[in-house]
Amino acid sequence: MQEIKRGLLAQKGFTFIEMLMVLLIFSVLLSFAAFSSEPMKEHAEKTFFISQLHSDLYLIQSQSFFTQNSITLVFYPSSNKYVAKDFYGMTLVSRELPPGIQISEINRWNEIIFNPTGNTNRFGPVYFNSEDSTIKLSFQIGQGRFYVQEF
Repeated sequence: MQEIKRGLLAQKGFTFIEMLMVLLIFSVLLSFAAFSSEPMKEHAEKTFFISQLHSDLYLIQSQSFFTQNSITLVFYPSSNKYVAKDFYGMTLVSRELPPGIQISEINRWNEIIFNPTGNTNRFGPVYFNSEDSTIKLSFQIGQGRFYVQEF
């Protein structure tokens, strides 16, 4: 019987306090990882928005060229979205912007018409505000070219 008691006392294990300390350290490290991923999420949303905007503009431009009809792209700052409609009023694209990106109120115009040649009726910038930067969509004169800058 004495040997059994000695055997039980000789077993080494972790105390409850040691286990709590390990769990505390692990949870603190995990919370740092969760907070550091938030800026990466915002950057990914912004990158996805720019990519989606490019894709939508190429779609609108190619559709106007292919159908030989004008397509109107309208930016709605109040509802934070943009909508493209063809000559007959059918919606081609309707996108709501991500929560961190807003259509700027300083834009001179909110409507662009893509002609059957693929050119636009206007040229100049359209601004979008994000939390830490400004995104500028610029339409060039002639040829319907556009590009996006972030500053």
